[in-house]
Amino acid sequence: MKFNFDKKEYDTDNLSPQGKLCVEKLQNIGVQKQQISMQLNDLTVLQAHYSELLKKELPQEEEKKENKTGA
Repeated sequence: MKFNFDKKEYDTDNLSPQGKLCVEKLQNIGVQKQQISMQLNDLTVLQAHYSELLKKELPQEEEKKENKTGA
């Protein structure tokens, strides 16, 4: 299998078992980083959504003022 590293192309057939393991680990790290990035994007969207829902549930400023003057 061919892969790129430091702007050069290599073939895993020419690597030692340790070298092949390093290539595999680096590929897995890349996949995990991509998954985490997508999860972060999803969480950011959810955070904004729930923040908007919470804003709708908070008491309005006018209600607070009425309560203070009426008490």
